[in-house]
Amino acid sequence: MDRKKHSDTPVNSGPGGSGRPALLGMAALWLAGCSPALDWHSVPLPGTQLVAELPCRPGRFERDVTIAGLPLKLYMLSCEAGGVTYGVATAEVGDPARVEAVLLALREGAASAIRSADSPAGALNMRGATPFAGNSSAHLHGRRPDGEEVEEAIRVFGRGTRVFQASAVGATLPEAAVRPFEEGLRFDLAKGVADPI
Repeated sequence: MDRKKHSDTPVNSGPGGSGRPALLGMAALWLAGCSPALDWHSVPLPGTQLVAELPCRPGRFERDVTIAGLPLKLYMLSCEAGGVTYGVATAEVGDPARVEAVLLALREGAASAIRSADSPAGALNMRGATPFAGNSSAHLHGRRPDGEEVEEAIRVFGRGTRVFQASAVGATLPEAAVRPFEEGLRFDLAKGVADPI
């Protein structure tokens, strides 16, 4: 898969002027409203038993990060469809005593990145996940650095000493763009670990 950097900031290019360009712009909006539903596919997260449902072919990324004071190597699958950027990431914490702090820092970091003031999280019970208190789900509202309003649906959870973060980010998050993604997250415990990271 591609190892390239990407931006989750949509390009805002609406129709301008009047007359024919305006009519073409309205036609484009009408056609967008008639576009087919997103085409979802099961995608395993390499090196884990986690499977995600994504409506696009993901790129693969790797990043060295420090989370809760712990240096980690974060692996991510990410792609964009219908104005929503989807990401599924994982990191091996190594120390069971540090997992809770990392889960909390992942969620708080996501809220901070979009300057979200409303970051209450609900408990997340997921088959196959270790029942950490930090396993959580939240729907955040905030702003990008350019001031544009943004929403983020995020889930953080752990299995053993490995942490996971799954998120969908967009100017708006229609249910049809988020529900299959959230409900499709699962551990395929009958199969072995997917190809190594």
